[in-house]
Amino acid sequence: MKVKQYAKTIVVLLASLAIAAGGYWTWQNYTYHDTKQPQQILRQQQTTQDDVVLIFHKTGCPNCQQVVRQVNRTIKQGQADHYVIVDTKDSKLYQKYNVIEVPTAIHLRGGQEVARYSGANNPQRLTKVIKAIKE
Repeated sequence: MKVKQYAKTIVVLLASLAIAAGGYWTWQNYTYHDTKQPQQILRQQQTTQDDVVLIFHKTGCPNCQQVVRQVNRTIKQGQADHYVIVDTKDSKLYQKYNVIEVPTAIHLRGGQEVARYSGANNPQRLTKVIKAIKE
C-alpha cells in the first residue's frame, strides 16, 4: 500500500517539475526581458566605443509577439557589448530615438546609430541588426 502512495507522490512531483520547467522555458523564450534603467546604461555607453543594441517593443503588439522568440535567441548569439530592451508604453526613450514602429532594433556604436530595422517582415535583417556584427 505504501509503495502505491510513494509512486503517486513521485508522479505528482515529476508532473509539477515538468510544468514549472515548461513555464520557465516559455517565459524565457516568449517574453521580452526589459532592461532596468535603460537611460542610465545608454548614458554610460555614449563615451565608449561599445556596441549597444536597443530593442523597442510594445506589450500586446502582434508584430512584437511574432518575433520575440527570434529576438531572444539572437541576443544569446549576438556580439554587442550591451543589449537594452525597452517597452515603449513604459518609457519615453522611443521618442529620443525616433521610433515610430515596433518592433525596432537600433545598433549603436560609440553612441552613434550604425544600423536600424523596424518591423517583423524581414527576419534576416532584424537578426543582422540584433547580432551587431562588427565590420
